[in-house]
Amino acid sequence: MNAPVRRPDVRNGHLRDGHERESPGGSPVLPLVTVVVVFRERHSFASRSLRSILEHRDYPFALHYHDSQSPPSVRRELEAAEARGDLTLFTAGSGTPNQLRNQALQVVNTKYVCFIDNDVLVTRGWIETLVATAERTGAGIVFPLYLMGELSEDRIHMAGGKNHLSEKNGQIEYNEEHLFANAPASRIVGTLKGGDSDFGEFHCMLLSMKMLQEVGPLDEAYLQVNEHIDIAMVARQANYRVIFEPKSVVSYVYANAQSPYWLCDIEPFHRRWSHEVAARDVAYLSSKWKLRSLQSMTSFLNRQIGSMELVHPRPVAPAAAVAEVVDNHAHPYVHSFPLLVRQCLAQGHSRKEIAELNRVFDVAAELHGGSFRGSKKTFQEHVVRTASVLVVHGAPFDLVKASLLHAAYMANTSSGRHLAPTERNRALLRELVGRKVEAIAHAYGAASAAGPADRQAPPLPIEELPIVSAQASVVRIANDIEDLLDHAALLERKSLKHFARVHASHGPVAEACGYQAMVAEFAERIRLAEAALAPGSQDPSAEAWLIELLRERSPYPLLESHSLATRSRRLAARVVRKLPRRGIPLPLKIAARKALSPFGLV
Repeated sequence: MNAPVRRPDVRNGHLRDGHERESPGGSPVLPLVTVVVVFRERHSFASRSLRSILEHRDYPFALHYHDSQSPPSVRRELEAAEARGDLTLFTAGSGTPNQLRNQALQVVNTKYVCFIDNDVLVTRGWIETLVATAERTGAGIVFPLYLMGELSEDRIHMAGGKNHLSEKNGQIEYNEEHLFANAPASRIVGTLKGGDSDFGEFHCMLLSMKMLQEVGPLDEAYLQVNEHIDIAMVARQANYRVIFEPKSVVSYVYANAQSPYWLCDIEPFHRRWSHEVAARDVAYLSSKWKLRSLQSMTSFLNRQIGSMELVHPRPVAPAAAVAEVVDNHAHPYVHSFPLLVRQCLAQGHSRKEIAELNRVFDVAAELHGGSFRGSKKTFQEHVVRTASVLVVHGAPFDLVKASLLHAAYMANTSSGRHLAPTERNRALLRELVGRKVEAIAHAYGAASAAGPADRQAPPLPIEELPIVSAQASVVRIANDIEDLLDHAALLERKSLKHFARVHASHGPVAEACGYQAMVAEFAERIRLAEAALAPGSQDPSAEAWLIELLRERSPYPLLESHSLATRSRRLAARVVRKLPRRGIPLPLKIAARKALSPFGLV
């Protein structure tokens, strides 16, 4: 149940949270408007949106914030703002957008209410202008000029809404239009004129409480879309004006590289948007208002739903089997592109996806073709098998494609060929493989290049991790599983401690994304690699590793990094005995024996 509205202190005439102001006689007076912040589709922009509202507070208003299960950092900021008296915090119940707004209306006691979504930036004078227009015109609804994206993008979302009605075969047909959509704001804002409009949107909308008391609460039958169309029709039917006020400017900010989706955004986002629910709302609007809606939500929803990155795996039966029986020498992963294609088709991927995979592979081949890893595998074999790990575990196809390019921005690979992560190179790669695939490759490279100072920073809570970073973590687990296959890890100059660190840092992220089986497999493959180097091991691959390491001109540091191997006297003795009599210069043989002598060999 929502808590009652608290009256914050007014000290020396200063309005601490905008809720009250002092009259000339000194008694507190309610402001004219309550600003109500409600959740739209993501938490990752909520803090910036709140700061924007608090920054532009020259005009007094009550601020109610209805919190919908915010992640830790956002919740802390809300509680701190409440403690300062900047807002009144409520715990929102579950429900559709109109249900949440109706819950919020129960504690509003000002002349107007202004609903604003938690992904909106405001500008100077935004709320004062809306209230002044409502006071001057007696309107039931006043809404601002809506921009979209960062304010610097200068891009109009809607400068007033227009309903197009026509009669056909005795039936009224309806469609809507966002005026000046996508136009540059700076070029036309001076020519925009306010006045009556057919509808605004709930990104930011001022409503008269008197009107709402007359027409009843917002229609909760709308589950996802069209609720803004409905309330405008209701207002005009009750003889209230709906006014567009271009001098008030706000912008809703969609997820972008500077403000990406977080892991905690996935569930509420998918609960908010679906083609089926939108189609039902369009049908309800038509039925309620006795008209035939010509609205098509398909393209809008395709863009909207498609903006959310995919990270969770599809349910794929073989993944569980992989985790149950693990063998570093026998595994279901393929090493050639034709076999990878067959594996993808067997897992249900479409021919269109295969064509996309082929284009990505061509880019990877251009970057790494002809290069070998320390294990003497070709680099292309490595990236193909990494992709195969993800295919078997049901990863979304963007991750499979990105795995072929995970080393694109890594300067410290044995390939020796990479792209510097300049904006020009990133734009080129985006054009070749797509925005989402490039973003994962860039996040992978950035994480790999992080220095000690970056690693010492406190890690973000997993739920607040950008999805693209989580995607990179999943690819990282697949990459390191591939490194352990056939016991090639030592030849890659990677110690088993390295794999343990990767498991500790990236494993929990991958598990949070649904890859428990893959993380368990990774842990088991690390254990098997350790067992191969343990005393008494009869694994011939371990001998091959050490013999190859001893071919190096400075074997001691490498042996030190793999001390498990050299702690086994029996294994070390076998290695020394099996060192080729020919092909290894005598100084290297002497260096090898010297390197092994601290571990029990003379």
